[in-house]
Amino acid sequence: MTQTPLELSCVSLSYDEINVLNGTNLKLEQGSVTGLLGRNGCGKTTLMRVALGLMHADGGEATVFGVPSEDSPSEIRRRIGYVPQAFDNFSWMKVKDCVEFVASFYQDEWNAELIARLIKEWRLANRKIGELSPGDQQKVSILLGIGHMPDLLLLDEPVAKLDPAARREFLRMLVEMNIDHDQTILLSSHITSDVERICSHIAILHEGRIVCQSSIDALKQHVRLVTVEDSSIRSIKSVLGGKGTQRWVWYTEDLDLPPEARVEETTLEDLFIGVTT
Repeated sequence: MTQTPLELSCVSLSYDEINVLNGTNLKLEQGSVTGLLGRNGCGKTTLMRVALGLMHADGGEATVFGVPSEDSPSEIRRRIGYVPQAFDNFSWMKVKDCVEFVASFYQDEWNAELIARLIKEWRLANRKIGELSPGDQQKVSILLGIGHMPDLLLLDEPVAKLDPAARREFLRMLVEMNIDHDQTILLSSHITSDVERICSHIAILHEGRIVCQSSIDALKQHVRLVTVEDSSIRSIKSVLGGKGTQRWVWYTEDLDLPPEARVEETTLEDLFIGVTT
């Protein structure tokens, strides 16, 4: 039986009495590429760190491949890759030496051909990590996170500091790894066009909860922006949120709408802004 790659069940965590995660639920399907969307400071990084067992939650449970994240054995952790939002480690080492050092822990699991190609294309080999630009340091973090071809890959804003060419190459590579290795990926990003391009699913984190989780195809097929008069607003089931006289709804042909309702298709960016406002 295939174990769920990652699952959060009613996870809560507070900083200084502020609820960052508030009964958060998230489940990733095997082989899915899920875009994690949320406004700045909403807790996306915290969610990932709890999911990996790097932070202790106040309540609930996080599991990876069916075992608690905090107590996962080494054979489980070897199946996980993580690219943090900021990378400032190994500043005294040259990139090539750092990569060889990390690769030594994985041996046959390490994709030396892929990493060598990226080091060459990104012109990183003979440079010290501490002397690199933030964008190039992010590239090193990516190399270290993907080199062992993990079954579960968590990426926290991995392309935010990359130039357009490197960003395009990295996203293409993610798609290839997902297809070739049935890799499960959780990608945090503010660039909704990237999420639409490569993700099979999305999850929107707002006020400590996942307020929307769905496949991209289902969203495109069913989610609509419905505008009605104030007097009719209570008759609209606002399953995805909205404000004023507008509601994002899960639309079907038999949905009972008032005659004056205006139904419009919407973009992922508009939906994200709408449900987090």
